[in-house]
Amino acid sequence: MSERENTFVKTVGSQVKKEKPAVSIIIPNYNTAEFIAETLDSVLAQTFTDYEIIVVNDGAPDTQHLKKVLEKYYERIIFVDKFENTGTSPTRNFAVTLTRGDFLCFLDADDIWLPTFLEELFAFLHQNNFDMVYADTEMFGIGYRAGESFLDYNPPQGEVTRRILIEGKCIILPSGSLIKKTEFEKTGGFDPKVLRTEDFDLWMRMIFQGTRIGFLRKILFKFRIRPGSGSGDSLQRIERCMIVWQILQGKLEFTDEENVIVNRNIQMEYAGLLRAKGRKSINEKNWSEAKKMFREARVKAAELGLPLKHRLKLSAVIVLLSLSPELLLKVFKSYRADEIEFMPSQTSN
Repeated sequence: MSERENTFVKTVGSQVKKEKPAVSIIIPNYNTAEFIAETLDSVLAQTFTDYEIIVVNDGAPDTQHLKKVLEKYYERIIFVDKFENTGTSPTRNFAVTLTRGDFLCFLDADDIWLPTFLEELFAFLHQNNFDMVYADTEMFGIGYRAGESFLDYNPPQGEVTRRILIEGKCIILPSGSLIKKTEFEKTGGFDPKVLRTEDFDLWMRMIFQGTRIGFLRKILFKFRIRPGSGSGDSLQRIERCMIVWQILQGKLEFTDEENVIVNRNIQMEYAGLLRAKGRKSINEKNWSEAKKMFREARVKAAELGLPLKHRLKLSAVIVLLSLSPELLLKVFKSYRADEIEFMPSQTSN
């Protein structure tokens, strides 16, 4: 059954539940047609089956490829084909207006759920009276972090406090989360003005409104690492992490103590940005710019009181840039080869 509007066509498969489901799973597509079959297969393999799947095509260049891939799934999904590209946040927000479930999942079209993902998170949420829960992930794909998890970057199992989130002691990914729809709607949804860090902006606003967030310390999904994803290149990711704190300071009423932490977070991101720009310059053999960036990074490291070992490494890089930059480049390409995949090109904006 198809329903046509001015900006989209919605098609409901014949095997989609007629009754209201417990969970609505939103899967946006923008140039992810080559991965989405694996993602959908992981949803259809869930042990918890009280859900609906809404695939939203965000006016993507790979629309024809997507439709070809989805042919064998059409009867089991709700497919929404938007005519214009509006971006991740507006697309997710729009999809929520089409949902029937009381709980939401925002699954990226290149990530994969393990079979008990929904069953375990749904039970964990209800057993602990949480409003939102998330699980740990295993990274896979391209990159030196493939095979790692975020266990070391998250708190012990249980409730995530406002302080934990502000101190950056947890990593919450949309694909690994289950959220009460009412809690999402109270925040107004994803902020379209926040790019690439829109999820963190949402988590912060939710926890400030009193949403109870719980962490299930178990790997229940796989997060794909790849160049060209919505996360942006290496510099964009750091810049956005720095900017989102500044945006949040304008939105939320942090205490004086919290603002001290937030300001340090901003400076730490800036220090990371200097180092990333330095590495990019090394890769481009722009030795003078690389020296400038690493000298500034060393000054910033001293201001932040970063460990002596870290500052000595920065000094060693500066010395090698003066004595043997080609050797430094060789070492860089040997030990950080994967990072080069995610670097912006010289023509990037």
